[in-house]
Amino acid sequence: MSPDNDAYRSVGLPPGIIRLSRNENPIGPSPSVIEAVKARCDRINRYEDPDQIALFRRLAELHGVPHDEQLALPGVGSDGAWIRVGDGSEHLMHAMARAFISAGDELIEPHPSFGLMTRYAEELGARAVRTPLTADYVYDLDAMAAAVNERTRMVVITNPNNPTGTIVTHDALSRFVAGLPERVMVLVDEAYADLAEDEACADGAGLAREFENVLVVRTFSKGYGLAGFRFGYGVAQPQVMKRVRAFHGGSPSALVMTAAIAALDDPDHVIRTRSTASASKATYYAACEELGLEYVRSEAAFVLIEVGDAAAVTAALADRQILVINAEASWGIRGMIRVSYGNEEESRIFVEALREILN
Repeated sequence: MSPDNDAYRSVGLPPGIIRLSRNENPIGPSPSVIEAVKARCDRINRYEDPDQIALFRRLAELHGVPHDEQLALPGVGSDGAWIRVGDGSEHLMHAMARAFISAGDELIEPHPSFGLMTRYAEELGARAVRTPLTADYVYDLDAMAAAVNERTRMVVITNPNNPTGTIVTHDALSRFVAGLPERVMVLVDEAYADLAEDEACADGAGLAREFENVLVVRTFSKGYGLAGFRFGYGVAQPQVMKRVRAFHGGSPSALVMTAAIAALDDPDHVIRTRSTASASKATYYAACEELGLEYVRSEAAFVLIEVGDAAAVTAALADRQILVINAEASWGIRGMIRVSYGNEEESRIFVEALREILN
């Protein structure tokens, strides 16, 4: 085979493996995060430091929401808190499902999309309504609005969307939320928002400031490269967050919160990550155009590429130790694979392998 990746080592992976299937940050975390975690280890016998309330303050400042000075320790409940931190955004989303969805209710989540809230809703005895995307793989907000009825309790917006990488603009989402009954919660999952370059992309926290029925979840796994630490947080108005708190216990470890603070202290690392993603996606786009392949331009960490026989191409790439997602098997998107961004060498090796497989 032409791509020689037998000895190639990406950050945090065994030699030879090129994992473009899990939307991980290939350049790793900020070096300052690693140093901060090492420095915290000599106090690991102590619980979270009271001064790590700085994390809540920094997140509140980042999203332009009030900081509740009554919070004394991370994880302690407060009726005035706009921010809730947790062990990954998925745990927070589960708490949000339990807080607002009951048996017999309905949840609206387009397809294809992440689909986690659909699973949670069905576990709770609710019905998930999966509305289609447009022909351009964008959320059809009109179809979602038309699906709302008296049983609807929540709609889910993954922005940028996974697996398509398309966005909902701020103006469009604001109009959509304004047209919903106030009893319908709007969950905005912004896992990939740090990678979006289009300034029109909706600002979930801005909507949460304006609308009481908006919940936002974010993660440090993608833009900050902290996937292994599983740090996520939510933003919502205090009366909404208080209800979520009733179903969400515990807090991240001291090391995780130390890492999160250090990550926030190096905002340039997110810029470096976004630049790496942009360069990788540009490499994919150029290869697709050279090979005559259809693809979806993405504001997220991945690109959908039409390859014909998705199963065969996925398997052939795996034989070369290059891991991608068969989007036909995972989401029913016929003939497509989903490829995460990589560093420069990973992107080159993937493109060379794809060219060899298809030619």
